[in-house]
Amino acid sequence: FFTGIPPSSFEMIGSVKLAPWAIVIVDTWMWTPYVMLICLAGLRSIPDYIYEAAEVDRASPWRQFWAITLPMVLPFIMLAVLFRGIENFKMFDMVNLLTSGGPGSATELASINLKREAFEKWRTGYSSAFAIILFVAVFGLANIYVKALNAVKNR
Repeated sequence: FFTGIPPSSFEMIGSVKLAPWAIVIVDTWMWTPYVMLICLAGLRSIPDYIYEAAEVDRASPWRQFWAITLPMVLPFIMLAVLFRGIENFKMFDMVNLLTSGGPGSATELASINLKREAFEKWRTGYSSAFAIILFVAVFGLANIYVKALNAVKNR
């Protein structure tokens, strides 16, 4: 009889090999609808007359996808990837609640390490410098990615 409670031998969060996969599963479950909404907005922004013109030109559905759909949705996909990339640096809450960086350091992120250095070891100078370096790195990567997004959008 299944009561809904997994057996005690089910230790996904406590296993060094499975804990990162538990984080991936929860993160995917949490953010997939948001990414799909962004992609759906991109699909809905494509005017119907473009597909009608492609049908008049006897373009196959495969050709319509590669020549119309993908190029017009690509900026939206890149925007979703940008949002997810920035959000990956801010995954502190989920990882802290699920594993606190453990077992061992299997799921330790930069933000978890920053919290440990600042509030458990009281190394405020180190943690402040680390936070600034992390901010500059995220800002620099986002800036490069936005330039690539603009290049794709202006194509």
